[in-house]
Amino acid sequence: MFELTPSDFPCALPLLASIQQAVLPYAICQGINPGRVFVDQGEDPHVALCWTTVGYYLLAGDPEQGLNLADLSQVLTGTFIPNSQAGGENSFILMTSASGWQQHLPTLLPAREVIEIYRRPFAFERDKFAARGDWHSRIPSGMRLQALDATLAERAGVLASWASLDDFLAHGLGFALLDGDQIASLCLSVLASREKVEIDVHTHENYRRQGLASITASALIEACLQQGLLPNWECFWDNQPSAALAERLAFTPLPDYPVYYWEEAGHGE
Repeated sequence: MFELTPSDFPCALPLLASIQQAVLPYAICQGINPGRVFVDQGEDPHVALCWTTVGYYLLAGDPEQGLNLADLSQVLTGTFIPNSQAGGENSFILMTSASGWQQHLPTLLPAREVIEIYRRPFAFERDKFAARGDWHSRIPSGMRLQALDATLAERAGVLASWASLDDFLAHGLGFALLDGDQIASLCLSVLASREKVEIDVHTHENYRRQGLASITASALIEACLQQGLLPNWECFWDNQPSAALAERLAFTPLPDYPVYYWEEAGHGE
């Protein structure tokens, strides 16, 4: 396995495009969000491994091609995990392009308890969103909705998934609902490709159950559509509040897909 330079990331995309997450492979390979990509060979690679700053790893290719699993394991455990831990991550998700990778997990991630969990993707229905009516009128009196500038973006913690504030301001979107100086609710693009935006929404605990997340998310969705981008929503299968909010915002659930989770306590120290 060897590491690609960013200019060569697109050569891995035909493999990574089979990952079911709709934004992350493109966000990395198109050079919009930071990441690292390793392949088995530079010309027509059979396997690709992608590292992200947010604790998600992507593994793509045909697991039945007689691969060097020791090399793959070394990249995962010797490079990816230590780099993530240096950034404060200690729990991880591995997304794979094919179910056949599951049988190799004991070799790829030795001495770790890897469990299968599920992600729930959604499809956006533009007509349903338009039919929801004027969401602006639901902004509470005394609060104001503001697009994220550099100051708000930094407060929002966008650098967890963006290389710089300038990159976020150039390629990302975000809105905050402010009560004075307090961010009551926040919705931003945690990842972006040239076609789609991955939505992340958070409401301060003192302002929950007031419909504020729906307002900030509506602002971001509307901004996406105005820029010709498609909003994308995904959550863990057991996150019922997120799934319910998604459906209120005109997203329809699609079948869950498996991913592999583990924690690194006791490893890499």
